[in-house]
Amino acid sequence: MKLLNTFIKQKLVPSLIFGYVKILQKTCKVQITGSEQIQSYIDADQPMLPCYWHQQMTFAIHFLLGLCQQGVHATVLVSPSKDGNIGDAVLTKLGIGVLRGSAHRTGAMALRDVYLTVSKEKCSVGAAVDGSLGPAREAKVGSVVLAQLSGAPIIPVANACSRKIYLNGWDHFFLPLPFSKVHIMIGQPIEVGKRVMEEEITQYQQQLTDQLNYLSKQAEQSFD
Repeated sequence: MKLLNTFIKQKLVPSLIFGYVKILQKTCKVQITGSEQIQSYIDADQPMLPCYWHQQMTFAIHFLLGLCQQGVHATVLVSPSKDGNIGDAVLTKLGIGVLRGSAHRTGAMALRDVYLTVSKEKCSVGAAVDGSLGPAREAKVGSVVLAQLSGAPIIPVANACSRKIYLNGWDHFFLPLPFSKVHIMIGQPIEVGKRVMEEEITQYQQQLTDQLNYLSKQAEQSFD
């Protein structure tokens, strides 16, 4: 039984999720608004920190795949939990790099690893900034500190889809349905200076929260 459970979690579930994601990519009509906000960073081969809500992860990953197709070296910060193992396997099959860590379980170590990935490897690292345990739609401070240390701009990314199923959980994760319309919105980049006071860090954190919630609302309203 243990062997069967291991097979299901390590092989079957990732393969099913991967297949479903590929179906979404082929059947959903995706609109992206705000791509001009990041074109200068892409042209300059400058690392970025795409930030999104955990609830919207499916098409946030789609956005990161699009960056890879434009020559951006993109990777994703994934929780070190057992559930994160599934995400790791799916992302690897999709062709996106993975870093393991979370502010909840391995904060300092994860921050160090992401910093080295951004500054040394010139890699853009995407992260669900309210993960891995919430509170939902409240940005944690790690992304702001990382932007301060690395000089990479924070890129707020939100999305909504016309047809979806909400799952039970702290983040109210939504599962997009095939043949949906999807709207991805890219917000104004947030550049954090090297020398900022502690209260300014908090202000940047609130700015990211506000931008992501505003973009999420705008994306949802585009289907009304």
